[in-house]
Amino acid sequence: MELVDTRDLKSLDRNIVPVQVRPRVPSFNNMKKKWFIALYKSNEVKRVEGNLLNQNFEYYLPKITLEKINSNPKVEVLFPGYIFVNTCLENYAALKYTKGIKNIIKFGDTISCMSNEEIKSMQMIEETSKINPVIQKILIGNDALVSKGSLKGNMVKICSLPSQERVDILISFLGSMRRTTIPLKDLIF
Repeated sequence: MELVDTRDLKSLDRNIVPVQVRPRVPSFNNMKKKWFIALYKSNEVKRVEGNLLNQNFEYYLPKITLEKINSNPKVEVLFPGYIFVNTCLENYAALKYTKGIKNIIKFGDTISCMSNEEIKSMQMIEETSKINPVIQKILIGNDALVSKGSLKGNMVKICSLPSQERVDILISFLGSMRRTTIPLKDLIF
């Protein structure tokens, strides 16, 4: 007797025993880990990190050291709201439903991921910023965009250097230039 794939129905004969051919299951050695980009709830960084550690996920939360005028160097998250998780596609559901994770970044049906080289370059930048903090330079006369509050979306001009996390700005309001003070964190340079 001869064994034949049942998909080849023309060759069926009395002396031939039909068998079903199953597709090969990929071995675990061939499953590659990728760096998925996850969106987390911004106030729950510690919760996300703890839950990812509990599930044995390898993750990376890029941080950068900034040195602001009149203050000590401060470590801030480089991409607030985003965390990179190194795992294989089979763990997608577990990652997606991890407490604190809002979503996994996708474009249509394609899950967005990053290469190891891109992650390593971010880690190198992070290490460099620890030795040489990035200096945030705010100069009088610079233009900035208001990102929060009632003036959101307006272009303004810096009038004074930051004092107690506030800065004086010039804004065009009702046809004239007005000087006001707003929090420094509400500006984008």
